[in-house]
Amino acid sequence: MIKILDITEEYKDKYYDMINEWKNDSYQLVPCIIDYDCNHEINADTYKNLMDVVSEYKNGEQEDKEYYNSSNFYFIVDNDQLIGSIEIRHNLTELGSKTIGHIAVGVRPSKRKKGYAKQAINLAIDMLKNDNINEVIMCHYKENNLSENMIKSLGFKLKSSVISKVSNKEICCYAKEV
Repeated sequence: MIKILDITEEYKDKYYDMINEWKNDSYQLVPCIIDYDCNHEINADTYKNLMDVVSEYKNGEQEDKEYYNSSNFYFIVDNDQLIGSIEIRHNLTELGSKTIGHIAVGVRPSKRKKGYAKQAINLAIDMLKNDNINEVIMCHYKENNLSENMIKSLGFKLKSSVISKVSNKEICCYAKEV
């Protein structure tokens, strides 16, 4: 059974291993902390910088305030094996509700198609329920059929579709009452 756990020093070496695996993959890199580290050189400060960013987002000090108030990043772990990462965003703005949603999940390439993302999303939904959220929103780029199929299989229904001003791609947003 998987768990979503705080990002701690304990997972440093496993994180580097996961990032190196991800660097060789052409799939979209989410959440943003994965994207950043996969597109930069790993060095002695990488994990410290990761921990700092996680803290900044948790305290609402992220740059993208126009989308949400704050967010929490977690590792997805199965029997002490690092599977991926998940971001749970809090207090979405109207723009955030139409473009990024509450949850972003990424599973390392070697662990995909094993149900880990669905399990992690269900755990994240439970956490959002505890925050008195009664409608969870998830978004994806339209061309990402894997995300669409997974989101629909979790009972989410299409809510809106917009063209992103940043990427110029169509974003589909789904909602689920919880």
